Amino acid sequence: MIYFDYAATSIKRREIFEDVLNNFEKFDANPHSLHGMGRKSHKVLEDSREKIANSLGVNKDNIIFNSGASEGNNTIIRHFTDIGYKFLCSETDHPSVINSLKNLNSDFSYLKLDKHGRIIIDDLEKKLDDKTVVILTLVNNETGVCQDLNKISSILKDRDVHLHIDNVQGYGHMDFNFERADSISLSGHKIGGINGFGILYCNKNIHNLIYAGEQEKKRRGGTSFVMGAYSMAKSYDKIVLERDLIKEIKLSFINELKSLEIPFEINGDLENSSDHILNLYFPFIKSDLLLTYLDMNGICASAGSACSAGSLEESHVIKAIYGEERAKRSIRFSFGFTNNTEDVKYTAEKIKEIYIRKGDSN
Repeated sequence: MIYFDYAATSIKRREIFEDVLNNFEKFDANPHSLHGMGRKSHKVLEDSREKIANSLGVNKDNIIFNSGASEGNNTIIRHFTDIGYKFLCSETDHPSVINSLKNLNSDFSYLKLDKHGRIIIDDLEKKLDDKTVVILTLVNNETGVCQDLNKISSILKDRDVHLHIDNVQGYGHMDFNFERADSISLSGHKIGGINGFGILYCNKNIHNLIYAGEQEKKRRGGTSFVMGAYSMAKSYDKIVLERDLIKEIKLSFINELKSLEIPFEINGDLENSSDHILNLYFPFIKSDLLLTYLDMNGICASAGSACSAGSLEESHVIKAIYGEERAKRSIRFSFGFTNNTEDVKYTAEKIKEIYIRKGDSN
């Protein structure tokens, strides 16, 4: 199988899990137990916390381990809804943001976007007010388009505004200055770690989403997931080293499609996007048919967020920026460390095959 769905979840890194299996004694015990085995697990947990904090350039004491970015986003939204803040976000944000705001009856407004899905800065400045949370999906999970964090941070520099960043798709792929960020959500499985683990960085005292014991300095109840923390921290170094490979794969794919004279357009802004995500509009075929054909030929890609629970729905992101008809003919390819240029060539050839077939049938 050729796996071009890394933005949904990364292929797991076998060497990390072999390391875990060979050193099980570090992970067996509850890290909050006081005996020797517990202390071993606790050291792994805290070493991982420090490594993840350093990768973000933030204080490790403000890192809260949780189940992933959906929990982190919900934690922030619930807290600030409870204390009467309003929210600014965009229609292209992840469902864990939009659905949380809607279901909690939060006071929120959408920011205007340009033709590529980047926030229009003038609209942001106009809508800013006291008791506001700006939610920023830094790298869009469907198009890979990156928001201008430096400019947004500059605007918010002297304002009493909480800036929450969903950096799920940017983590490891791109470097950012998070000096102005008040909170950040991440998920470990996007870079090769175990599913069901992530972090919430927050520099303020906030309400717990989950109450239980006194784990995470009483900020998030539940037994700490040591293996999750370890696999995420270990994956970060690897994905940083893979950046050049992933960039080559993306550019190679674009060039291969062009050389085969396949009609397509890029959804988003190639100059301001992450190298691991490429969203393409194919005017000659609907995405469900193309995805089925690719799947039959051993190629995994997607048309929308994996959060639609297995249903084939067009991307709400593409729909918001370009309209429903374009969304019905758009596919996301997302790349990672198992891919190579032969995968790209084979996939482009299969798209060419169905393009010719569609032309013959007209």
